[in-house]
Amino acid sequence: MSSPSPSSNAAPQPARISTWQLALLSTGSMIGSGWLFSPFYGLQTAGGAVLLAWVLAAALSLVVSLSFARMCSAFPVVGGTYRLLGITHPRSTANVFLFLGWLSYVVFLPLEAQSVVQYLAFWWPDLVRHVAPGEVQLSWAGLGVGVLLILGITWFNTLHITRVAQANAWVSMWKVLVPLIVALAVIVLHGRRELFMQHWATGPLALEPAMMAIIGSGLAFAFAGFQNGLILANQVRDPRRSLPFSLYLPLLLGMTLYMLLSVSFMATTPAGATQVGNAAAPLLGLVSVLGLGLLLPVLLADAVIAPMGTANVFVAVTGRILYACGFELRPGSRLTRLNLHGSPVFALWINAAVGLLFLLPFPTWKELVGFLSSMVVFTFLAGPVSLLVLGRAGSRIGIGVRSSLRARVVGVAGFLCSTWLVYWGGRHNLGWLLLALVLAVVLHGWLEGRAAGVRRDLRANAYLVAFVAALCALSWARHLEWLSFPWDNLAAAGLGGLACLGFLRARLGDAQIEAQVQRMADERRSDAMAAARG
Repeated sequence: MSSPSPSSNAAPQPARISTWQLALLSTGSMIGSGWLFSPFYGLQTAGGAVLLAWVLAAALSLVVSLSFARMCSAFPVVGGTYRLLGITHPRSTANVFLFLGWLSYVVFLPLEAQSVVQYLAFWWPDLVRHVAPGEVQLSWAGLGVGVLLILGITWFNTLHITRVAQANAWVSMWKVLVPLIVALAVIVLHGRRELFMQHWATGPLALEPAMMAIIGSGLAFAFAGFQNGLILANQVRDPRRSLPFSLYLPLLLGMTLYMLLSVSFMATTPAGATQVGNAAAPLLGLVSVLGLGLLLPVLLADAVIAPMGTANVFVAVTGRILYACGFELRPGSRLTRLNLHGSPVFALWINAAVGLLFLLPFPTWKELVGFLSSMVVFTFLAGPVSLLVLGRAGSRIGIGVRSSLRARVVGVAGFLCSTWLVYWGGRHNLGWLLLALVLAVVLHGWLEGRAAGVRRDLRANAYLVAFVAALCALSWARHLEWLSFPWDNLAAAGLGGLACLGFLRARLGDAQIEAQVQRMADERRSDAMAAARG
């Protein structure tokens, strides 16, 4: 499919993001609402094993990210990671992943807005209502504030992308310093070794609760921002140099900060505590209980700045994912139009409208982040699969990805890690994921060919639906104690191996892959892509 002609709008001059700005974009994405909630929720779920959970989450994210970095360096196109399957697999599979990737990202804005409202409720309690001990929901007033935040961030992103990147650079440095200062102040001034050892005694190497915390308590969500630098790969001055740097530095900084925050809770709260001072804002509650009044204004400011800074990045990225959907599904449609600042304004406002819906059915941060994490980690499968396929085909058709032992190991390891992350989401999130996957396949088939298209796409993606359904059944078997740990994880790895073979068998032929590679190259050279870089 050839690239559409540029929009009739006056095209802005191309602008590029620097390596440092890209690294700060990814860093800022990882330190949003997650640092305000995940360290305490992870401690509730895993006890002393929460530190192991942070190491596992960072390590798994790194393994998965290696595939994406290799692919996005070779193919820095708009939409980045979510368009890789479009090179190697049929349209139905590629567009289903693109749709699920967009859906997983569009939830970030309401999620970050919700976290801001929950923390503001520490001072203005009417923004939330308490439904159970340690659990809150947004009130009507809280929903109203959330709506205003969503609209404001969306409007800001209709401006030039370099303004978004420049604003984020300063915000990201603030977001690194504040958690570091808070964690060290709490540990040094009020940390008690005996309290830390109470948590440590619950099992520092307890693998199963650590695995469950990675998805259920938002640890994987905290690291999901590593993709943002890759999705904006087409707007970077030197992708091959910038993309690896944008992965390693944020993952290392994020793991260090999150582990320190978990230690601050372990060293100051009794084992088994279900909340700290305030259910809506656990970190503020901890600082308040410890009498660190000087930190409260800083935390209040950061409770707004950190999530909104993260939301700012995710809105920019999500707009470009939907913009990429327009190129794949409806070339020349309003989704592919840019304003004078080079921003996909129509896509941005559609994302805002969809995001508003997610404020209602998932009223708590923890519920929303569980659904979001499962959707995000499922889309991780695209990177390893694309690397494996292109590693085999690259040498034959002369593209920039070559087969090697290292590439094969990275691809297989990335797919296995992604499979475990999907499985650890639990039976409820897997059920929602299965429903979303089937609906995405049916919707794409209907748009492409009505009833005949639905039947065709269901047949083409049967292995993918069967994979998620099998993981869901496996999770139920573990819940009913028909299968014990770690055998269930070994079974999940076996299912992942079968699914990987299914992906490899469903790949396009070499000639078709070569045509898709050429299409991506043409797209990057088009005026429309130059405008998108602005």
